[in-house]
Amino acid sequence: MSEAIPALQVRMLGDFTMTYQGQVLPLKNSLATKAMRVLQLLLYRGERGIAREALVDSLFSDDTSADPLNNLKVTVSNLRRTLVKAGLPPEFTVRAKSKRYYFAAPKPVWLDVTVFDEWLDKASTAGTQDEKLACLLEAESLYTGDFLPHLAGSDWATVAAAHYRQRYFDCVQQLAEIMKERGQWEELLTVATRAAALHHLEEWQCLRIDCLMKMEQYQEAKAVYDQAVRELEEEFVAKPSDALVQRFHQLSRAGQVSYETVHELTDQLQEDEPARGAYYCSYPSFIDVYRTCSRMLERTGQSAYLLLYWLTDSHGQVLEDAQKAAQAAPKLKTAISCSLRRGDVFTQYGRDRFLVILMGTNRENCDLVDRRIVRKYKEDAAWGVSFRHTLHAVGTAELDLDDSRIWHPIEE
Repeated sequence: MSEAIPALQVRMLGDFTMTYQGQVLPLKNSLATKAMRVLQLLLYRGERGIAREALVDSLFSDDTSADPLNNLKVTVSNLRRTLVKAGLPPEFTVRAKSKRYYFAAPKPVWLDVTVFDEWLDKASTAGTQDEKLACLLEAESLYTGDFLPHLAGSDWATVAAAHYRQRYFDCVQQLAEIMKERGQWEELLTVATRAAALHHLEEWQCLRIDCLMKMEQYQEAKAVYDQAVRELEEEFVAKPSDALVQRFHQLSRAGQVSYETVHELTDQLQEDEPARGAYYCSYPSFIDVYRTCSRMLERTGQSAYLLLYWLTDSHGQVLEDAQKAAQAAPKLKTAISCSLRRGDVFTQYGRDRFLVILMGTNRENCDLVDRRIVRKYKEDAAWGVSFRHTLHAVGTAELDLDDSRIWHPIEE
């Protein structure tokens, strides 16, 4: 009789789902309950099960109840009812034996993390490169994200997530070695693109750029580079690594042998939709603008100024609260953008600093601009966050620290 019951399929990578007879069981709304945490842990442990005391420690370590063992019994009882209500036959349940708990099923449960490990183990012992490649591709297709991401605060789930993440990274690196050797750039691009979407690492973006350059798709490769730089700035507040910058130089050299007409190049250079306010660019681009501006001033005799703005606490000290910085930085960015001319350039440097180049102006006009920025920021200021600024002429060697100023918000 039990042979007629289809295997239960459980996925833990990227999400948690249970599928029985082709139907996904309705468990989404209860994932955060203790009963579901017991279920996920028991499914993961499989035939090994877990000791009662370990289960109590995992679930009720912060519980002030006088009887955690009774709480566990109640939780398991609730879990059994949840499984029946979700549509599983009574053969699928939780059993206790010799002070250990197990998930009982009439047939072995198909578990994606188990199969993922099995394919990678097969790849390590494969007799031929074709067999190894096939095993690696099977494993790669199973990895759809971090292990049980909703349990990121649980010790056992965090350890498991690190294990599978590293195995996935190793899998992608092995695929890259084989596919590069075979010249399978299009297939490798698919793998690298999935990896970059799942984990925002420069390594995968560099791999995507390599594939696209080998396929002579230089514009697409440049778009990936721009995306990587943007992610580093907005999500990680970091500068591009040497490896990513090296790809930029490779793209620049590749562009020298392209065959675009002058009109096509002009179209590419122009802004898609010219916006009002100052021009915002990435920090690497800002460096080039600053150096170009310095050279132009040597020839024209005009003046330009560099302003550095940085967020502080209400007393003008370093703003250590990352959450406050994340709230205030966009507000200061908007204030700067709206207060400058279209010919001015600015960028964000780090999580709490902004650099501004004011072109063709004098010191008095810099003061006017600064007052406009203060006025605009005050319209929508972040509570308890101030900012300071320093000013110096473009091309001079040192910052004029004596010209440092601070604006204090009104405490509410």
